[in-house]
Amino acid sequence: MAINTISSSGNAPPVPAAPQGGNPVPAAPAPAVETAPAPQQQPTIQQVQQAVAAVKHYVEPMTSNSLQFEVDESSGRTIVRITDAKTGDVIRQIPSKEMLAIASSLDQMKGLLLKQKA
Repeated sequence: MAINTISSSGNAPPVPAAPQGGNPVPAAPAPAVETAPAPQQQPTIQQVQQAVAAVKHYVEPMTSNSLQFEVDESSGRTIVRITDAKTGDVIRQIPSKEMLAIASSLDQMKGLLLKQKA
């Protein structure tokens, strides 16, 4: 007498028996349990400053331009500027002054555009 399936007392599906005269049938992999990703914490200002110093240490010897990082106090956004080391002229700023102005305007209009109800 051959046993075709073995059932368990849990919710798992029955496991098929090996075919006669052949190799056993591989069991299906168990479904992966999805877990929520751990929330990321914002770095402290000191950690950001240390990272900026490390980046500047490696980048500055490779180029004649200067790389500057700062945090915009009104919005809290990080600003990156590439300047000419000799003249001090700004070559590129990310985000641009215009984008910072647009973001500031949108933040001021947030109450007008969205109605918040509890």
